[in-house]
Amino acid sequence: MGVVGQRGFTLIEILVVLAIIGIMVGLAGVRMMPDDDRTVHGEAQRLALLLEQARDQAVASGEPIAFSAEQRGYRFWSLDAENRWVPRAGDELLRDRPLAGDVRLAALRVNQASLAAGERLLFLPSGSNAPFSADLALNAAHARIRGDSLGRVRIETREAAPE
Repeated sequence: MGVVGQRGFTLIEILVVLAIIGIMVGLAGVRMMPDDDRTVHGEAQRLALLLEQARDQAVASGEPIAFSAEQRGYRFWSLDAENRWVPRAGDELLRDRPLAGDVRLAALRVNQASLAAGERLLFLPSGSNAPFSADLALNAAHARIRGDSLGRVRIETREAAPE
């Protein structure tokens, strides 16, 4: 009986395949991680939808709803029985939220005037609201949310830093 040659892979072949797999996994991992532009745009979309929802709820309920923001998060407000602004309770949609990751609120303006700390953007039951803009930033990525007097909200992405 003759010796049958053994078949298999050499160490070099196995190392080459592992190197190729490692490179592909590394590239896929980098591609899967959201970049700054995507992160800011996603956060701008979420906030824009919530602002539209606040406006819609103010119109539907006949009660004003307010929005305030800090650099790293935001909150929605309602009036209590004594006409004082209190954070919305029991509302899963319009609850206190942090901004995603390292996204920050660079500016919030109503009628082109910057809001001071503690001031609120109001959504009135009439549906007519003051025009506003909110600038979100993450490193070099920026997005601006604009709301008009009819309550329409749109997102603008920009290359330059917010004004």
